[in-house]
Amino acid sequence: MLPKVLPESRIQVFKFWFNGALQDGTHYSNELYYRALTVEAEKRTRLYHLACKFSEQQAGALVSLADDQCSLWISLRSQMMAAQLMQQRVAGLPRPRL
Repeated sequence: MLPKVLPESRIQVFKFWFNGALQDGTHYSNELYYRALTVEAEKRTRLYHLACKFSEQQAGALVSLADDQCSLWISLRSQMMAAQLMQQRVAGLPRPRL
């Protein structure tokens, strides 16, 4: 299954405490997500490729697009799997903030 891609304007962002820091969160289709990574719009293809890797491993992923940036959102249910996958380096992407 491919990750869902939504315009940033269609999601409601809220703040919550997670992994020892204040994080951005959202909800979509009865699932809670946290913002794991944000990159410039020019790198959206690489970000989407990373989101597809999460989906292959049954980790919930969501991508949001804005004019100047895009974000990878990870389901809180699959947080441990997401943390392991995010440790793998993907060429050209900055390290995620977990």
